[in-house]
Amino acid sequence: MAETREDALTLLGGAILAGVPGLEGARLPRFEGPPRDYFQKVAEIVEQGGGRAGVAALLSEASRLFPGKSGKGREAAARDSAAPALPISIALQEDLGDEQILAIVKASRGVAASLGLRAALDLVSREEGGLCVSFEGASEDEAEAIVRSLRASIAPSMRVSVAREGHAFRDYFLDPLQAEGPDGQRFVLDHVRASTRLVDVAQAILEAYEEAFWPMGKGEKALPVVDLRRPGERGARRLFSQQTLHDAGVRPFDLLEVHPERRAGSVNPFLLTESLAMVKNQILEFAGTHAGFEVQANALDVPTEYLVRFRAPGFAPGSPPRRIEEHEVLLVMPPDFPVKAPEAYFQREVFHPNVDAKTGLVCLGVLAESYRPGLHFGTVCQMLVDMASYRNYELREFYNAEAHAWASSPEGQAAIVAIGGRSRGELEGGAARRARSVRIERLSA
Repeated sequence: MAETREDALTLLGGAILAGVPGLEGARLPRFEGPPRDYFQKVAEIVEQGGGRAGVAALLSEASRLFPGKSGKGREAAARDSAAPALPISIALQEDLGDEQILAIVKASRGVAASLGLRAALDLVSREEGGLCVSFEGASEDEAEAIVRSLRASIAPSMRVSVAREGHAFRDYFLDPLQAEGPDGQRFVLDHVRASTRLVDVAQAILEAYEEAFWPMGKGEKALPVVDLRRPGERGARRLFSQQTLHDAGVRPFDLLEVHPERRAGSVNPFLLTESLAMVKNQILEFAGTHAGFEVQANALDVPTEYLVRFRAPGFAPGSPPRRIEEHEVLLVMPPDFPVKAPEAYFQREVFHPNVDAKTGLVCLGVLAESYRPGLHFGTVCQMLVDMASYRNYELREFYNAEAHAWASSPEGQAAIVAIGGRSRGELEGGAARRARSVRIERLSA
């Protein structure tokens, strides 16, 4: 849950304020080495002094401070932040050591105890900085008394500013969250805070690519833009890059698509023509070497659409789903091809978790995952055949909930294996999805 010094101190400070048994008076280790090893030491200290009750209390405080990590959603975090409590802001005017920060936390607890109140440490955004301690049950009339007591309890050598101030919201983590680069590469946004700006997410993705990859315009790189794609919803929504993830309404399991801002002439027409001609040759080559694979195109020279027909064992809607052999797929090259992946639409009824039941659109999570600019379109054709025959499918992302439920069931798995498809275990064991990790917190100011 806590992988940085800042988060480690937040967790320890929150545990001290919460009165976790075993921490009172304990000498805590410095935050060094792997986070897992560090918190193993902390847990051992808590267990020795507070037993199982102490460990349970520590985990409870961790769940409160890191709701995104503990499976608690954004809505629940928002409800917690709206709980009636008097927030006191403690701004750090210099870089203090771990022991000094924890001393401030202990002073806050002492003030709360003297007034018969309970204090809780809030996780605040890095932009706000410092600490924010909420005094539960305190009234507005007690605010000045609490501020005066805190100022008197904190050693003068620690240059801090104590004020009756709130904070925009209680920060939280949005794991799991993924982003997709302009070539379809997936990235894991690891340990990303809701207060992270979208422009920082885009910048992290941009830095993962070579200089020559990102389009240039008038001597400068095109600005990155971010679109939000949510599981179970169609289409994507453009987000304002200066917003935080929280303000943009981003939730765990969302996908952020990062790509260059589309401008007139952003794709070189010569590159587009050359790419389309290459696609034509590759599709015709595949058709010539695979019996029964037929192709029609919307133009002779540089087609942008192909209607392909092929035979492969598959399923159509029914109760139970019925076996089919004939398939038709419309393959469309978008205007910003080859940067963006092609779109594919099944033209005949097909029962597949990654194909929209109404439009026939193939789930981009399957197609774009394997697409890269320069990818041989013989591979794309083979991928469509493999999709139809359940040799290539994805159960973590889907367009057809009914087909997903069937394909995940024992009956569906048995039917898939019977036509020569791959079982769920084979798919997961093959590590079909490989994502690179991006540490967003390193980009914060």
